[in-house]
Amino acid sequence: MKPVIAAKSFEQLLKALHQLSSKYLVVAPTTEDGVEHYRPITQMSEEQKSQVERLSLRNQPPLGSVKPFLFPDSEIYIEFTKKDGKLDVQTPRASVPQIILGAKPCDVVSLELIDKVFLEDPVDGLYQEKRDNTVLIVNQCDEMGANCRCDDFGVQRSTGSADLLMSKDESSGKILLKAQSEKGNILAEELLKEGMEENPVFREPKVPVKEALESEKIQQAMDDFFESPFWEELAMRCIGCATCTFYCPTCHCYDIRDFQRKEQGARYRTWDSCMFPDYTRMAGGHNPRPTRKDRVQNRFYHKLSYFVKNEGALGCVGCGRCGEKCPVGISMDTVLNRIGGEVNDK
Repeated sequence: MKPVIAAKSFEQLLKALHQLSSKYLVVAPTTEDGVEHYRPITQMSEEQKSQVERLSLRNQPPLGSVKPFLFPDSEIYIEFTKKDGKLDVQTPRASVPQIILGAKPCDVVSLELIDKVFLEDPVDGLYQEKRDNTVLIVNQCDEMGANCRCDDFGVQRSTGSADLLMSKDESSGKILLKAQSEKGNILAEELLKEGMEENPVFREPKVPVKEALESEKIQQAMDDFFESPFWEELAMRCIGCATCTFYCPTCHCYDIRDFQRKEQGARYRTWDSCMFPDYTRMAGGHNPRPTRKDRVQNRFYHKLSYFVKNEGALGCVGCGRCGEKCPVGISMDTVLNRIGGEVNDK
């Protein structure tokens, strides 16, 4: 089998993927209640399906990222019941294989950054299972989106862990898929059985690659900026809503809780945020980040300094989601421009 296959149209690709929905959970970008998110195609209305092609092939990621399909906002560890004085503990069922259509390079890199947290010792089994069962079909952008800074973070063409690359041949209207992993090869073979065909070439995007920010320089600039009064100024603007962290594709903070009603209960984890006052509150009542200034500062230092020191990479992919949704207009640029405008003009 050749590594490149083609659908005559995006509609044919969507139909072929729909035929596989008994085996895979197939998710794609669409608009729901006016907000762009990834949703299972089997749950989409015809109007929502009509938006999938535009959102999958455009040069900007949807507002909602692919993160919830690998790291859900709420997830059960164990369920338990008590009966006749005995405790019965059950673990949740295994995750189903899933295909994510229309992911962007920034989504790919965001998952690679989360991998550094969840797949290093101790390995997070729930995340690993979903990661292993996920096939990423990634569209490489031809140019920058309105809110994107991916070129500054070096991710425009970073598709290393993508399973299939997707592009559109404008002359023929064909949708081309290029497999670049074993999971991608398996899915390509299945799509051939659903009516797609082999193709001799794959259209590569021609977007120029810009020199990215140097993580070590950013980290050093941040360390030198630690005592700046700027952080008090920024805290006066921030309202502590944590919207930035929930839309961020690389934020991975969570809390573990127990729920019990009579003889039944569950232990589960939910997304948490370092922007909340209780996030770092200890059992004895002490809180090492008691003020909003401390929390705002920590968020940016984690992305631009601490993650570099611990993992060797900036903790931001330049997708622009945080700035787009922040009600007071705070974005990664807000800090990068203040630590030295020349730093992000490279």
